[in-house]
Amino acid sequence: MDIKPYGVLTAVGIGIGAMIGSGWLFSAYYAARFIGPASIISWAIGAGIALVLALLLAEIAGLFSADALFIRLLTISHDNADLGFIIGISGWLGLCLVIPTEASATIQYLSSITPALGDMLLLDGKHTPFGSICVASLVIAYTLINFWGMRTFASVSNAIAVFKIVVPVLTALILIATSFHLSNFTVLKFAPYGYEPIFSGIVVCGIFYAFYGFSLVAMYGQSLKNPKKNIPRALVFSVFIVFLIYALLQLAFVGSLPQSLVQQGWSNLNFTSPFAQLLILLSMPILSMWAMVLYVDAAVSPSGTAVICLSSATRSMTGMADDSQMPAYFKKLHPKYLISRRSLLATTLLSCLVLIFFKNWQELMILVSIFQLLSCIAIPVAFTKLRSSKPHIERVYRLKGGNIWSYLAFMLLSYFLIKTDWYSLFVASAILVALFVIYVLNYYKNQWHEIFRAFYAAWSLFLYLFLVCLFAVSNHFKLLGNYDGLIAYLIVLSFNFRLLINQKYSRAGYFEK
Repeated sequence: MDIKPYGVLTAVGIGIGAMIGSGWLFSAYYAARFIGPASIISWAIGAGIALVLALLLAEIAGLFSADALFIRLLTISHDNADLGFIIGISGWLGLCLVIPTEASATIQYLSSITPALGDMLLLDGKHTPFGSICVASLVIAYTLINFWGMRTFASVSNAIAVFKIVVPVLTALILIATSFHLSNFTVLKFAPYGYEPIFSGIVVCGIFYAFYGFSLVAMYGQSLKNPKKNIPRALVFSVFIVFLIYALLQLAFVGSLPQSLVQQGWSNLNFTSPFAQLLILLSMPILSMWAMVLYVDAAVSPSGTAVICLSSATRSMTGMADDSQMPAYFKKLHPKYLISRRSLLATTLLSCLVLIFFKNWQELMILVSIFQLLSCIAIPVAFTKLRSSKPHIERVYRLKGGNIWSYLAFMLLSYFLIKTDWYSLFVASAILVALFVIYVLNYYKNQWHEIFRAFYAAWSLFLYLFLVCLFAVSNHFKLLGNYDGLIAYLIVLSFNFRLLINQKYSRAGYFEK
């Protein structure tokens, strides 16, 4: 059975659906609490980075239409499956972790409907055993939507995308129209905790997490009409639309808080279901009624994002199997629905197992953000490599000053990694190294010479992981807050960027298959 490809509107819907999930329900609250009114600057910076990454990815997507392109960037750009494995597995793990994170958001949001329900689902801010079962049940529901392929998935995605836009926008407009206080932005200073949280909050508060979904548009190369043109268009349109929505929400949340709460200090805000509880707190009948709509959206928006991420993770796993980075068992596509149900079920299993170790939205979100940042490092590296190695290939879209933008993107992404929790960064790096060892031992068997060559083919990325961990520890002990630390960071990471671009490979690559 042939599946009719979908157009640019579906691609934009995928981007919007992936970006507007639990982020809109929680990130404005965490940003206000951690940063204060200056959080609007964090959203602008986060959107700017997402847009630059989207434009870089748009040029690459104009060259290739492979499924799971984002996960396979370094495999394609460097003809290097061993180097590409680390980025691929980072992206896949990031996607897998998003799925229970979104389900967790739904459960956490709904827990505030009644005290009895809250006691059943949460204990001290973490899921009870029953709450974890509810989260796992949602993950299984997402799997069933994806089980029948792209047609069912696209229908659900398009319908949810409309809901995802309408509800957040109306929520922001209703709050601004009924309860907005401009003085909230200045009563305790615009940046009450200084300007450093404006940058670190991009990761800690889930702002980068909220925008990461733009990359998923590049997962559907073989399912879209004219992907070399539609993917670049969809990337730019979706990031721009979502930024406007998130900026409006942040303004509405900060400006609509009761002034008595603001005067107690931004860090003292305490909400479980931020926007819904704020609407009820304001004690207006129309606002209380709209709060009920938000509880419905708490199921719809995160679920829509999770459905898209599960589809993308499935395609990522299948793409990695095509590149011999996963067992060939996961390559087989269903002849009618054109997905690998084996990859789908494996991704679902991992998403459920994660719930054993992580018990709430914020715990999951921070670890997810680390894997997302690591996977995004591939965009500027692959972009610069393709500009130098394949300069004469016709490009549907060409970004002006692309090499400069790619360098700035790499340095900023690295900076955000350094600003994350150093322990979580160490854990994520250790997981990647361990999985790489398993991969090379499985792929090369007892060919020790080939195993050593595989490590050599990815050494610059291992060096990168070591350096960002080292700088993260230095940041933790306040050793980077001076000119010497900044200069050291710029010199060392700039050198590593060149090493990543020029990384060599030792066996037949993507274009030689």
